[in-house]
Amino acid sequence: MAEETQVVQETVEQVAEPEVTMESLSADNAKLRAEMAKQKLALDKALHNNGELTKQLRAKMTAQEQEEAAKREEADALRAHLADLETFKRKTEAKDRYLTMGMSKDFALQAAEAEVAGDMDALTAIYKKHSDATIKAKQDEWLKTRPEPAAGRDEGAGKEDPFLAGFNK
Repeated sequence: MAEETQVVQETVEQVAEPEVTMESLSADNAKLRAEMAKQKLALDKALHNNGELTKQLRAKMTAQEQEEAAKREEADALRAHLADLETFKRKTEAKDRYLTMGMSKDFALQAAEAEVAGDMDALTAIYKKHSDATIKAKQDEWLKTRPEPAAGRDEGAGKEDPFLAGFNK
């Protein structure tokens, strides 16, 4: 065992730290500073790359959001155009129905607009105006074709009435 202890002591003496001097400490300090500068430079470079990638991602997301907003606006415009076309179709169909019922073009257009708008009071008022106008037109037409009554007309002015002539004799 004595031999083993001597071997261990020799090994420890060989591994023992060399003498620490000011020059060795300055050299070690300079090495550590150089290593820290390299690590700091590498960290700065990595953070810079990370910042650039983040900016690009944000710009890309903004572009995607802008594209989605443009798609939404286009879809909204198409929906509005489709709604306008459906309204126009309903109005045209209603106007044609009212024209086939005998309404004038103006009344048919007003009635169709009221129907599409859902204003039943206005539609009723327009239909009443149409009915009144139709009745008045029919009455005027009937009055024009109606013969004048014969009573009270003085057709025989200047002629002697035969009935009275029989009495006067």
